[in-house]
Amino acid sequence: MRLGSTICAIALIVPTLSGAQAAPIPDWPIAAGSRVRILSPVLGDRQQIGNVVSATRDTLVFLPAKQSASTAIGTPNIIRIEIAKGKHTQMGKGAVMGFLIFGGAFAFMANATYRDCHPNCLWVTTRRSETLAAGVLGGLLGAFAGAAVGGRQTDTWVPVAVPVK
Repeated sequence: MRLGSTICAIALIVPTLSGAQAAPIPDWPIAAGSRVRILSPVLGDRQQIGNVVSATRDTLVFLPAKQSASTAIGTPNIIRIEIAKGKHTQMGKGAVMGFLIFGGAFAFMANATYRDCHPNCLWVTTRRSETLAAGVLGGLLGAFAGAAVGGRQTDTWVPVAVPVK
């Protein structure tokens, strides 16, 4: 009976998780005003970020960021194009990385610098307990630092299928 309940609960959770995955690839033409990242020999050898002025089935008019002149690009000249679909952060990843790095460093330092307690100590510690305490406290400090660093918002880029002539 318990196995059946678990399977039902998992079956209800799976659609929720799959709905949180990346949005489907948008169709061509891209809507005017969309923020895009494009790689094309017309624009040089590096990706350019900017906005779509207009798009037809065979041409994209692109306005690079911080420029006033737009450029018309034929679809055969577009190597790769991605559209910005919202923002995301790396807070969770930063917190985990900070916890592991700071916690490991603090635990290592506490283990390397451990000294036996003198007779007038407030409490007696062992090498193991001091290493563990330093690792946990350092890890918490690192988790806060990592979450702060990973909290910067960045664009979520979704690839667009360019029509082939």
